[in-house]
Amino acid sequence: MAALDFKCNDCGEKFFEIVNSSNKDKVVCPKCHSKNVKQVFEGKCQSGGASKGSGCSGGCGTCGGCH
Repeated sequence: MAALDFKCNDCGEKFFEIVNSSNKDKVVCPKCHSKNVKQVFEGKCQSGGASKGSGCSGGCGTCGGCH
């Protein structure tokens, strides 16, 4: 399981989901419920030093920078 960042192609919502690799294609937007989403690789959480609200998905828990 991994916390992955996604962006909705319909409404522009950025969000994260905890999914395994076989379920990535089943992710839906929490705002508009569209299945037209793509995984984004912003790397802000994983790079460390980020804080909630600074572009990080704010809750992924995968790095020390988000806490």
